[in-house]
Amino acid sequence: MLDRFAAFLDSHARILLTTHENPDGDGIGAAIALAAHLKSSGKEARIVVTPSLPENLQFLDSEGWIEVYDPGGSHAELAAWPDAWLLIDASEPHRMGNLFPVFETTKADRACLDHHLKDAPKGFDAEFTDSTASASAELVYDLLRPRVGGDLPPLMAQALYAGLVSDTGNFRHSNSTPKVHHAAADLIAQGVYPARTYNALYQTATPSKLRLFGRAMGGLQLRSDGRFAYVAVTGADLAACGATQEDLDDLVEEPRKLKGVEVAALFSETVDGRAKVSLRSRERVDVNAVCRQFGGGGHRLASGAKVPLLLNTFITQVEAAVQAQIDLDLA
Repeated sequence: MLDRFAAFLDSHARILLTTHENPDGDGIGAAIALAAHLKSSGKEARIVVTPSLPENLQFLDSEGWIEVYDPGGSHAELAAWPDAWLLIDASEPHRMGNLFPVFETTKADRACLDHHLKDAPKGFDAEFTDSTASASAELVYDLLRPRVGGDLPPLMAQALYAGLVSDTGNFRHSNSTPKVHHAAADLIAQGVYPARTYNALYQTATPSKLRLFGRAMGGLQLRSDGRFAYVAVTGADLAACGATQEDLDDLVEEPRKLKGVEVAALFSETVDGRAKVSLRSRERVDVNAVCRQFGGGGHRLASGAKVPLLLNTFITQVEAAVQAQIDLDLA
């Protein structure tokens, strides 16, 4: 797969790199490392994200390469710029959010690079996926490590390490394979500082975020004899705490800390009025199977979905699906 991916990159001169809306450390880390490689190879590469670059990821963009999508301004002609458009860390075009309509109109060759569980990707001219990888950054590491003589440039090494940390939960999750630990050790040996990376990614909370966590946990719900725990956050909750959508990051991990909980969920309202769920499984319950029922996806133990429903309606539907999955997987 990586040989095919390398050939795809080699055959194009202007490559646009995007990731899913509300980008995370894996998507951004993989994109920055790949952009660094493409630029050093004499190619033109741009990274465009939507709706913003989260504050805790801005330390990765030391060169100022990342552009925040501006449809009415600098990106009015974005569809015409690339000869290749690569979606990183997702294999469903609609996950690009506001960039999706532009993606649909581009004449560029369209491809995806992803590690999530999914049926055959649709809407692409080429797809490069490997669900055995722990992160998209791992795929980029596997591509670049043998192609770069000596140590990786510091920018590239830092971006890749942050991507690995982000998608393995700082190497706590079940996708923390021996292979990804070896890659992390290699990057540390090249000069990446784990403590600095962890602090930049996870130690940037604001008073608003902590107030939001407290408000959400005050409404904690337990179902299925304590095996399913969830919290819900509305737009009104965000406003009351002076918080933003970015402040929801990692909130889903709080209910999973409870003893006896097999599945944790965070329900929230999106800016465009949809209902969203993020599901996390401790080990035995397949939450990807649940999210696929609602058009979502991800990993077996970490998945999500968004639907055009009222939040309370969606909560009721997901509750039933999760409890049925718990009964199935824990029978």
